Amino acid sequence: MKLFNKKYHKPGTKAGTMKSNAASIFSVDLYDFNLERFEVLKDVNVASCKSYIESDTSTWIHVQGDPSIEAMKLLAQSFGMHELYVEDILNVGQRPKSEISDEQIFLILSLPIKTGNKVHIEQISLFLTKNTLVSFATGNINPFPAIVDRLKNKLSKLRKQNIDYLMYALVDTIIDHGYPLLEAYSEQIQSLEDELLATKSESLLGDIHKVRRDLLLVRRRLWPQREVINEILRADDNPLLSDNTLLHFRDCHDHVISIMEMLETYHEMTSSLMELYLTSVSLKLNDVMKFLTIFTTIFIPPTLIVGLYGMNFNPSASPFNMPELNWQYGYLLVLGLIAVTIGAMLLFFKRKKWI
Repeated sequence: MKLFNKKYHKPGTKAGTMKSNAASIFSVDLYDFNLERFEVLKDVNVASCKSYIESDTSTWIHVQGDPSIEAMKLLAQSFGMHELYVEDILNVGQRPKSEISDEQIFLILSLPIKTGNKVHIEQISLFLTKNTLVSFATGNINPFPAIVDRLKNKLSKLRKQNIDYLMYALVDTIIDHGYPLLEAYSEQIQSLEDELLATKSESLLGDIHKVRRDLLLVRRRLWPQREVINEILRADDNPLLSDNTLLHFRDCHDHVISIMEMLETYHEMTSSLMELYLTSVSLKLNDVMKFLTIFTTIFIPPTLIVGLYGMNFNPSASPFNMPELNWQYGYLLVLGLIAVTIGAMLLFFKRKKWI
């Protein structure tokens, strides 16, 4: 799983340098609203957003994909966005962080998305000013269709609150994407456990290790979001954040903690599965060694008896030189002695509960 794809600058590169993306594919959607009206503009030109930004209504601009440098420069000029923020948006793979001032709030968050057996982390950047919120989402999956549906409802709380409440709704949506991921991992771990109990396939160890590694990497990418929420909660005197919004951010903080604890639990469960697998393999090896040891031990006395009668002493030279070789039933007597010895050893092993 490739979770970290940050593009580094060469040493000595000027801060705020923006790397050009030759395959810039992006779309810009604008949502302008207040309590009475709701306007949607799809695939708008960045230049046409300026009039909405300067209006008194709440404006949400969502940029999906990889915006070009030209588009980012226009947005940055319209918002007064710092060049370092623009660099962080264009050079994806950033660690979640927050930059909070009285005029602007800039957030970078990680959005976990699981498709099939693969997990990838998209970067979501949020930029908040007095009446405007701009969101940047990498990839081609828009994580906010439910927020748009809520905005369409005139009775929705999003239409009644200031733009900072919309920022909370986006942050909450990003964080809550961790729950479907946890559910998928829970089912995968349960499946691995059931398969482990049913069989000792060697491929299981690789599957368990992959899940364990993915959980560790996801946890590392999502863990800093707790500090992002903490920074927002500490900005209780910020004019851009209302008391009602801060109250809801406390709920986001609880969700972050819950997700982190579950990721840690699942990571420990995969470690336990690896130990269970190795223990099962060790027990299987012990059973094999136990069988071979018992099998070998049982045939030691017969081997001794057969070896004893293979010494070829001449009975006619002395009455003590294996007189049983001349007995009529000597051969049967030796076979019977071997059978009795084996039976006695099996009985002894059974009483000792070795078999």
